[in-house]
Amino acid sequence: MIDKKILIIDDEKDIRDSISGILNDEGYISLTAMNSQEALIKIHEYTFDVIVLDVWLNDSELDGIQLLKEIKKINSEIPVLIISGHGNIEIAVDAIKNGAYEFIEKPFSSERLLLTVKRSIETSLFKIENKSLKQKHLNDYKFIGNSNSILKVKNLIDKVAQTSSRVIIYGDSGTGKDLVAKEIHKKSNYSNGNFIIVNSALMEPDGIEEELFGLAENSKIIKEGFFEQANNGTLFIDEIGNMPIQTQSKILRVLTDSSFYRVGSNIPVNINARLLCSSTENLSKLVEEGNFRMDLFHRLNVVTINLPNLSDRTQDIDELIEYFSEIYLTHTNSKISDLRDYIKTNYVNYDWPGNVRELRNIIERFCIIGGKGPENNDELDSGFNSKNVISMPLKNARMIFEKNYLESQIQRFNGNISKTASFIGMERSALHRKLKQLGITIDNKE
Repeated sequence: MIDKKILIIDDEKDIRDSISGILNDEGYISLTAMNSQEALIKIHEYTFDVIVLDVWLNDSELDGIQLLKEIKKINSEIPVLIISGHGNIEIAVDAIKNGAYEFIEKPFSSERLLLTVKRSIETSLFKIENKSLKQKHLNDYKFIGNSNSILKVKNLIDKVAQTSSRVIIYGDSGTGKDLVAKEIHKKSNYSNGNFIIVNSALMEPDGIEEELFGLAENSKIIKEGFFEQANNGTLFIDEIGNMPIQTQSKILRVLTDSSFYRVGSNIPVNINARLLCSSTENLSKLVEEGNFRMDLFHRLNVVTINLPNLSDRTQDIDELIEYFSEIYLTHTNSKISDLRDYIKTNYVNYDWPGNVRELRNIIERFCIIGGKGPENNDELDSGFNSKNVISMPLKNARMIFEKNYLESQIQRFNGNISKTASFIGMERSALHRKLKQLGITIDNKE
């Protein structure tokens, strides 16, 4: 008996009963709901392993996409299979963008449904297990490599760690800026304190000062900010170039006075925290453009560490494969030799735009679904089966999906390339190249 609980949400009783019967015959426990109201009650009442959700819900407060968003707020780990009898690429893109595991167009075979359910459960279990594993190894992650460029970085880490000097870490997305910052912290006199990471690119401008400095009301502390949490430890501000100008002035004040004011309070808070920063852009260039304060730049620019791209240190790839395989191959039948062969076969002469992070993700993906090359990796694509694209070669269908997806994300962030790149996990210059390749033009709002 398969002890897995599945919720089926569809406004048509015949479809609910049909899907429920298919799943029950295979040993799954299925519950049904006809609208968003009924579904949300059951989601709060039970723990589901998979949710099958129709896009079009009559007599429902929320449609399928809106309900998908609410489900992901409640539990982002639940795989949601979106089904629709009116499938098109726009719906598929919207569903995948909002966290759906896969998009299935009606009518679908029972075999397709069962295979997708089985695969989604397996993927979810692996992610949960892997998340736990990654958390366990988080503090054990090392800055790996023995190339000349990396040895120089390691030597610089050892030197600056013994000081309280401020450091700016430069490097493209995925090069390991956070790992360098962690290494400095672990080897410093601040190692007994907290290591707090702040990603400027992902913070909402309206709430950024509250996040950094905390919130107080009538002298009562409502919320501790990141600076306060990092007291006697290290605060690492990732992508500091994305900080609003007005916030930059307040950070400067902290560096000058070793104190700050919580939002809503006039009582100073004294702190002793080391500040480390990173940026994918040259801060001196941002100063010239008027997007970064010169006085703050000079306060921060004591020591700089420049991280090379993975394409510039390919001799480290074997060592990185061996390192990450110890983490990700633990719970699979695959061998490290299989992994090496897979990468050497499918990524020969690859320029690694996502750097070490991309390599790590590929290894993790390999462990989830096995070897799939970049040109036939259909299981990792959107999974939509729209009549508009079903007759196309995979490469053409993927291009359509990428174009729609990127246009949606750019619109979401009002044309801001930095925020878009950070959200989708892509280095900004690589995103620019991809946009040019797909023929997407935007009004730059960097």
